[in-house]
Amino acid sequence: MKFLYGRVLHADDTPHRIALGAAVGTFVGFSPTMGFQTVIALAVSAILRANKAICVPLVWITNPLTFVPIYWFCWRVGASVLPTGEGADGSAVLARMTSAANSVTLTRMLEWSFWAKAAEFVVGLGAELWVGCAIVGVLGAAVAYGLTLWGVVAYRRRRGERIIRRSEHRARRFVRARRPNRGLRIRESA
Repeated sequence: MKFLYGRVLHADDTPHRIALGAAVGTFVGFSPTMGFQTVIALAVSAILRANKAICVPLVWITNPLTFVPIYWFCWRVGASVLPTGEGADGSAVLARMTSAANSVTLTRMLEWSFWAKAAEFVVGLGAELWVGCAIVGVLGAAVAYGLTLWGVVAYRRRRGERIIRRSEHRARRFVRARRPNRGLRIRESA
C-alpha cells in the first residue's frame, strides 16, 4: 500500500506514462528472463517513455521464491495453446521447476554461474513457457495499464476536488474574519 500511495499515485508524471510503466513492468515481470528483467524493463521503459520508477518494482513479480508457481501457470497456458510436443509432460516440468527452486540460496544468487544456469533452465523448458509467458504477460499488462490509469486519474480528480473545497472553505473563513461584526453598531457623534 505504501508503494501504491507513495510511488504510483503521487508520481510526478502523466497518468499515461505511469500506467505504461505499470504495463511494461508487468509484462517483463512475467517474461521468463528472471535475473535480467530489471535491465530489460528499464530499456523498454526508456524506449516507450514510460515511468521507470513504477516499472522496476513490478518486474520483481517473478523472483527465486515465486517463479515456480508463476512459470508453471505460464507453461500450462503455453502447453494448452501449442500442439503437444516433447515438453508436454507437465509433471516432469513441475518436478524440474521445484528441484531448481529448492537449489536456490542467497549466496548462489550472487554468483554469475547461478544466473547462467537459470537462463539455460528457462530456455530448456521450451516454447510452451515462452508462449505462455507472452500470453499471460500481455493480459497482465493490459489489466495493469487499465487499472493504473483509472486509479491515478480518479485519485488525482478526487484530490483536486478536495484541494478546491479546502481553499474555498479557507477563503470563506478569511472573508468572515475580515467582515465587521454587524451585531455591534457604533454610533457616530455628529
